[in-house]
Amino acid sequence: MGLKDISREAVLAAIAEHDNVGAERFRRLHGVTRASRYVVMHEGLDYDAKALLVSAHRSTVGSELGAADFGAAEEKLVACLGRLGFEFRNVETHRLAVGGEGFGEIPGIPEGTTFVNRRDAFDRGVHKQLQAGISGTGDTGAKSIVVSGGYSDDKDFGDEIIYTGHGGRGPSGKQIEDQSFKASGNAALVTSSVTGEPVRVIRGADKKSSYAPDSGLRYDGLYRVAEAWRQSGADGFMVCQFRMIKLAVGTVVAVEPQTQALLPIPTGNDAPARVAAKVQRLIRSTQVVNYVKQVHDDVCQTCGVRLRIGDKAYSEGAHIRGLGRPHNGPDVYSNVLCLCPNCHVLFDCGAMVISEDMKVVVHGEVKSELRQHVDHHIDKDHLDYHREHYT
Repeated sequence: MGLKDISREAVLAAIAEHDNVGAERFRRLHGVTRASRYVVMHEGLDYDAKALLVSAHRSTVGSELGAADFGAAEEKLVACLGRLGFEFRNVETHRLAVGGEGFGEIPGIPEGTTFVNRRDAFDRGVHKQLQAGISGTGDTGAKSIVVSGGYSDDKDFGDEIIYTGHGGRGPSGKQIEDQSFKASGNAALVTSSVTGEPVRVIRGADKKSSYAPDSGLRYDGLYRVAEAWRQSGADGFMVCQFRMIKLAVGTVVAVEPQTQALLPIPTGNDAPARVAAKVQRLIRSTQVVNYVKQVHDDVCQTCGVRLRIGDKAYSEGAHIRGLGRPHNGPDVYSNVLCLCPNCHVLFDCGAMVISEDMKVVVHGEVKSELRQHVDHHIDKDHLDYHREHYT
């Protein structure tokens, strides 16, 4: 006889007894000398989780909980209550539910911290949504996401995640309509891709992923949204996808402040620490990029600007079809454009595309014609891919 023998009815009876005699006397009657770190939330009131289980077990099987059960980690005890359909919260870290509404790390929650369920993660301020997988808004950006394999188009590679946005699913869980970047969570991730704010990633149990925890949830660190696009999903409807790249421990993310009045001034860091980190990166050919830039004399192919720094010119080589996952574009000169930094950002974020007749389209409006050169052949298949990927 143990925790598995406790019924929901017995817990409800314990709640009724608790209401009748009061919290302190209830704990004394059942030999619980201190309050539990967890409280059960029922009809607007809080109840000591461990004391409820002790009382419920006694009324169900007529005996005390065994030493192994009573001495178990409180996470095991509240997991039993969760299985019976009760909601609970961690009272010691509940203050983080308010303090953790910002971006980045949550004080006292290091990478690798586990949670019994969504309610536990919510109460500890790590993910402030009980059901939605994305926490944040289009105005502020995304603060956290939960990766649990809920969408068939998700791909988890550990330090890199192809995350599917929300919306468009029917009761069966299958996609029945297109997703949109206007949906709140998707809009939040798009904003994060522009601002560069880090996003907390929480992985949920998923038997299909070797990176997921066996049960519950786990905080797996900060990621940046490297890219956002739409594509046809496994069920035949358009889905929003986001490429998430893990930030190394100790990474300092520099983000320009928003032009709003009365924003608190951050303290910053006078001496940012450095840490050693092993990363994998694609080896790009500088010869390919340099060739394209030299052919165009560092003049941006989309806006015609030639940046000068002293007696030098500056431009950037932008790959049309991205290298690496999920695009796997080639590192060849026909897949590269010569762009100024501004146009490079617009192009990489999908705000700028090249039409079939080689017009430069920014935010849906034709701005100019793409500058071309006889010595720089551009593969239109890559332009088609980029345009279809983002429009």
